[in-house]
Amino acid sequence: MLDPMRSDIAAAAAESSTEVVARALAALTPADLVRLKRLARLRARLLPGLEWDELLNEALLRALDGSRHWAEGVPFLSFITGIMRSLVDRRLHERRRLAERALASGEASEEAPPDAQLHARQCLAAIAQFFAGDPDVLALIAALARQYLGGSDDPAPRLSQKRREAARKRLARAILRGQLDGFLP
Repeated sequence: MLDPMRSDIAAAAAESSTEVVARALAALTPADLVRLKRLARLRARLLPGLEWDELLNEALLRALDGSRHWAEGVPFLSFITGIMRSLVDRRLHERRRLAERALASGEASEEAPPDAQLHARQCLAAIAQFFAGDPDVLALIAALARQYLGGSDDPAPRLSQKRREAARKRLARAILRGQLDGFLP
């Protein structure tokens, strides 16, 4: 069985990188595959219109065709996850560059594309549903949205500093623990 950490450097150097990647891919356990699927879903959420399976397939193709080098000592799952991160970052950078170019030339539309609007509405509805029993977190989210859109500089001015900080921590914990995963589209 192939060591996912590629500890046998001499054997790996003798083989082509695509063969090593193919063998590592074939050696993945069902738990590893589920982990990759969840990571692809998380990454794809950053880019409306990108499906998680497209992202995962593209990352695997890049690894298999040799266009991405699997560095020695890097776990296989980290290698594939890094490719997915890179792909999403590149697409985000391209979208940002196109938006900046459109703003500079005055061609910017006032509205986001319909798919981005729909995705944003679905995410906001899911977040509101998840935090329905926590009015402080909902107030914090609304205030942060107003602040982002150019409104008040003080997030959640109606909340005391202590309540605002506690709500911020609850929101961060829910995001970090992946508790919103089942709620978000």
